[in-house]
Amino acid sequence: MKLQNWFFLFFIFTLSFSSFGQYFPSKNYTTADGLPNNAVRSLFLDSKNVLWIGTENGVSIMQNGVFSTIDESNGLGHNSCWDISQDTNGNMWFASYGGGVSKFDGQKFTVFTQKEGLLANKTRKVFPYKNKMYVGTEQGVSIIDIYSNKVITPIGPVHKEDFICISFFEYGGIVYFASVFDGLYKIDESGSFPKIIPVILHKNTYALGLFGSSLYSGNNGFVDRFDILDIKKGKLGSSQFGKSTVWQFAKDKRNIVFAAAWGIYNPDGGLYRIDRNQMIDVSDLHGIDSKVLFNVVYNKKEDILYVGSNDKGIYEVRLNKMIDYIPFEGNSIVDFKNYGKQKIILHNKGVSILDSKQKILKTVSTSEFKKAEQTYLDKAKNILNRQGVESQDFELNFKIKADGIVFYEMVKHKNSFWIGSNIGIFEMNSEGKIINYVPKHSLKFGFLSNDKFIETITYAGVRVYDDIYNLKSTHYPKFEKNTPQYIVQILNNKDKTYFLSVFNGLYVYHNNQFQSYLADGIWKENKFKHITVNDKGQLILAAEFGNVFIVDDRAAFKVLDTINKENLIGKTILFLESYKDCIFIGTEKGINIYQNGDFRFIDKEHGLKDCNFTSSEIIDKELWLGTKKGFYTVDLDLILKEQITVAGIDITKIAVNNIAVDKSNYKWFKYASSKLVRDYQQNSFSIDFIPRGHPFPEKLKFRYRLNSKNRWSPYSDKTNLFLPYLPFGDYLVEVEVFDLNAGKSSVFKLLNICVEPPFWFRWWFISLVFLFVFGIVVYIINRKKNITRDKVSKEKQITEAKFEALSNQMNPHFIYNALNSIQDYVGANDEHNSTLYISEFAGLMRKTLKNSPKQTITIEEEIAYLESYIFIENMRFKDRVVSEIYIDPAISKAALEIPPMLIQPFVENIFVHAFDEFHPSPKLKLSFEMVSTHVLECKISDNGKGLKAHKQSKFHVSRGIALARERIILLQRSNLDPIQIHFTENDGTTVTIQLII
Repeated sequence: MKLQNWFFLFFIFTLSFSSFGQYFPSKNYTTADGLPNNAVRSLFLDSKNVLWIGTENGVSIMQNGVFSTIDESNGLGHNSCWDISQDTNGNMWFASYGGGVSKFDGQKFTVFTQKEGLLANKTRKVFPYKNKMYVGTEQGVSIIDIYSNKVITPIGPVHKEDFICISFFEYGGIVYFASVFDGLYKIDESGSFPKIIPVILHKNTYALGLFGSSLYSGNNGFVDRFDILDIKKGKLGSSQFGKSTVWQFAKDKRNIVFAAAWGIYNPDGGLYRIDRNQMIDVSDLHGIDSKVLFNVVYNKKEDILYVGSNDKGIYEVRLNKMIDYIPFEGNSIVDFKNYGKQKIILHNKGVSILDSKQKILKTVSTSEFKKAEQTYLDKAKNILNRQGVESQDFELNFKIKADGIVFYEMVKHKNSFWIGSNIGIFEMNSEGKIINYVPKHSLKFGFLSNDKFIETITYAGVRVYDDIYNLKSTHYPKFEKNTPQYIVQILNNKDKTYFLSVFNGLYVYHNNQFQSYLADGIWKENKFKHITVNDKGQLILAAEFGNVFIVDDRAAFKVLDTINKENLIGKTILFLESYKDCIFIGTEKGINIYQNGDFRFIDKEHGLKDCNFTSSEIIDKELWLGTKKGFYTVDLDLILKEQITVAGIDITKIAVNNIAVDKSNYKWFKYASSKLVRDYQQNSFSIDFIPRGHPFPEKLKFRYRLNSKNRWSPYSDKTNLFLPYLPFGDYLVEVEVFDLNAGKSSVFKLLNICVEPPFWFRWWFISLVFLFVFGIVVYIINRKKNITRDKVSKEKQITEAKFEALSNQMNPHFIYNALNSIQDYVGANDEHNSTLYISEFAGLMRKTLKNSPKQTITIEEEIAYLESYIFIENMRFKDRVVSEIYIDPAISKAALEIPPMLIQPFVENIFVHAFDEFHPSPKLKLSFEMVSTHVLECKISDNGKGLKAHKQSKFHVSRGIALARERIILLQRSNLDPIQIHFTENDGTTVTIQLII
């Protein structure tokens, strides 16, 4: 080929690369996404940053990528909506082409037509200012008071054709508007009635845009630019520029003015940028393929441009340039490197050098690489067989032509760039000149930490070159366990060089020797594909289909953290990079960002339409990603800054038992209350909700719980909750939103649901039942108490009767013995003793009669009684019986009480059975002692016949004991064994009585 032809091809090739463009990420919404019609007539962003869309078939509201539509069935005056605005009270206004103007307060519509005083039913524009809404119709302007809804029409000029009001603006407290065929006017409201005054009379105005002092006016096929300050001074001249007919203007926060254009009968419509009195078509740049654009509005909060078309719906364009795509003429990118402010790009057609503004300075074509190979072969006389040179890996085929060259990688070393290919390895300087060629065919090569060149040989180990230019090397065979095998990545980190193997794990070259971490048992992981190093000097490694590891190998090997592959979106890891404290993990789905345990995800919503990444490199503060059709640049600081996340959640629809909640419960298309109350039979709920204030709806995952103590449900991307058959009770439904874009979760209280219990669980019913049951229980308890009281009373009466009966049994027995004694005295003619005995007996009888009715008497009374009785009995023994009564000082004789005549029978037994007239020195002893706090012990002891007497008088003693025991038990039911009797052969008898006090 002639030299001039080579030069011509090179020039064309270089020129094509120098003119590559950039793309903004965009998305097109059509009827397939929920729009009622692809003919979009108006766009409006309200005070809450909600996008309203007026179409030929109703009005839609877009929130979080979801459309909801209102039309005539909801009360809208007409479905063909040509303009939308919002007044100072927050009411929405809709101008329709044929149905007048509709005002919406969030719940109901108020429609204004010619019947209400509107100038015409065909309306084009609505413009709010102070407490008024200015309506542009096809016959002029009407003004509506937003409070009273009163309609007035200013006095306008006489006109032959339709006086179509197409656009408004306000300046200096004066409202201006444009008539399509007549020019610019202002509304004078200084008087009692508003008047329309002409400002600039000229033909054709389709849109107005006032930015600063510049007033842009869309004309038929061009734009007029006026200076509003000049207009105020009466200077009405304009500068004209551009092409096509502009229907709406918008300005972003960078002061860039955009224009939506439709050329009517000319195919020159699209999105334009106005720059220095020029209209620059940026449709392709922003991914817009419609030529019929009517609207453009700018969302400053999210830095988004919305563009409405008449045939393809809405375009959403992100202007923040977080991700920039460069088609690069469709070339497949192999590798990136940087040198100063220049970027070196290796692609399938050669190497291109870009300046700081990404303009191509130079391109080294495949022909130049082939020429460098040929030059080497012409000089290398020692190469005998030019058909192939053995490289112990793959043979070099010198017959491969320039268009058959395949590039593998580019390695930067000092000031040179080493490029591997299927025809050999080339060294290129920073100016793009090929300065050396090495006849080696290696899929992976590089430089060690000591600057020696290393060539990996897939099936024969590695070669380390002391002199790469003269091919002087040392071969390390694969049979040695520490020789790197099947290497896919090489990384230098200070004084160590690391090698990644797809089968044999991690190798390191340190102190002039290789080491296998797998063979030496340091790390069992054996499959790797990617490696990088973070700003702390730690290694980050990843398998192609596995986990990602963070490793510290500076002093001693240690795995610091493991990122489980289950947490990554995508199955195949395509690249691995680190920036600051973040790890970027590229997959076929997008970019996973890992930062301090949190995950974020970047994909097509951000502008990554092609995620088939071929290479990656962090250059300055940008992540460069190569694909088979171009490359991306990702602004790392912009993408890592605090992201806008969900600001709140609105309920858009509630159905109870499959029946929708009445529309009167909604305002601004969302449920107006925070609580929903239903009875126990209406306990199945379907709730549709929508998050607010989020720029990337596809990055949201949702889960819910019924109460704070309940577990969360699994994550889902659906904005609907179905809660079937809830038991009665109160539920505070919470929704947690996980934002993959921002990498954070937010919890929102969605709705307080109260399922009322059935009537039998209501408080009033339970209260009645409780009162009823309580009444029955009280009745039963009182009845039982009465029965018990009656029973106790009867038992008491019975006890008293028994006690009295026992006493009555004892009294005749005593009287009988006393009368026998008197009889003895009388028989002996002992008048003195008889008289004394009868006197004492009479006193004793009085005491007996006095004490017998009582259940208890004091010890003092009992002792007095016993002393009288002992005196009478002792007379029969001629006073030979010595008696002694002992009372414990702790006992209060006047206070402590015992049953009456309880001790007398035992004393009587002593006189009757213990002694006879021959018994020497008879003695009787009574004692009263408190043996414990509540137990009184009475002892009656004698020195009589004892056991012998007991055997002779068994019946009498047993009968007396039985009577006494029965009396005590009747009075003290817990005192089961109150009387103990102890007999001795010669020492008499002791009776012990214990009474509970």
